[in-house]
Amino acid sequence: MNRSAKSLKLTTVMFRAFSQVQTVIKNDIADYGLNTSEFGTLEVLYHKGALPIQGVGELILMANSSMTYVVDKLEKRQFIKRFQLPSDRRSVMIELTNEGKTFFETIFESHKQTLDMLYGGLSDAQKDLVIESMKTIGFKAEETNRTRKKKG
Repeated sequence: MNRSAKSLKLTTVMFRAFSQVQTVIKNDIADYGLNTSEFGTLEVLYHKGALPIQGVGELILMANSSMTYVVDKLEKRQFIKRFQLPSDRRSVMIELTNEGKTFFETIFESHKQTLDMLYGGLSDAQKDLVIESMKTIGFKAEETNRTRKKKG
């Protein structure tokens, strides 16, 4: 198979695999009564602590307008709370409540088990290779996008 054919095959296999992985993860998260944006928000706050709403949106690749909706939903369920820093009242911060932390700790163990099952066919060395390969692809795609923007 020549280089271009390999690149086409890689793209097809990667997209098909990602579609299946995405379905497994979305279904797993839905079992907890959440969507992926809500789960991502809880996960970021659990691991990083209080952050500005905008900062959470950037970490989970979500627009500010959509983040407000997600925050409203999680706040209604009493999983997170908003507050402002006295030093910067323009920035709205969010953090997990005790209920949110307890809820996330309960579901996160199960979620990790789902991911372990999903990637169970790979050795640790294979996982490391996939991680490094996907990083390389991501960096090259980012570079390509920057070059395109400069031309356009």
